[in-house]
Amino acid sequence: MTHKLLPGSLRSAPELLQKLRRDAALLEDEVTSDRLFNFVVTGYSLIDWIKHDPTVPAAAKVGSEIDSLYHDPWLTLCGDLATAAKHFELTTRKPTASGVTAARGWGVGRFGKGGYGVGEEEIRVHLPDGTAHDVFALVEGVLWAWKNFFTRHGLAGA
Repeated sequence: MTHKLLPGSLRSAPELLQKLRRDAALLEDEVTSDRLFNFVVTGYSLIDWIKHDPTVPAAAKVGSEIDSLYHDPWLTLCGDLATAAKHFELTTRKPTASGVTAARGWGVGRFGKGGYGVGEEEIRVHLPDGTAHDVFALVEGVLWAWKNFFTRHGLAGA
């Protein structure tokens, strides 16, 4: 993997996992669309880092392992949001999410979060079956999926 174009000190999949955790902590501090965007792009991009990072064991890069990442329900949702945010729509597969809603104002978001008089954003990911996940369920699911993968393959930072 060429390091010439990698951003700053991010040089390995374990370092990108640490960035994902920092992105999650920022969402815990305050939910914003910007922070969710960063989280989902990082969370989904980590699959490519696994595939191309020379420090990742070969057993973690076999087709069945990479396929398991692409089919993990939380990482798939993450991919839906990241790809739609980048390309405005999904054209290569049917999305698992049917929509995302965001609201802000009186009685929305968590108490004491967000700017005074404005409040915190409340963002929900909706599924075709009518269920919806708040940002924190998505964050928890994505972090769990990555922790499980890193642990299973003995990768640093699990």
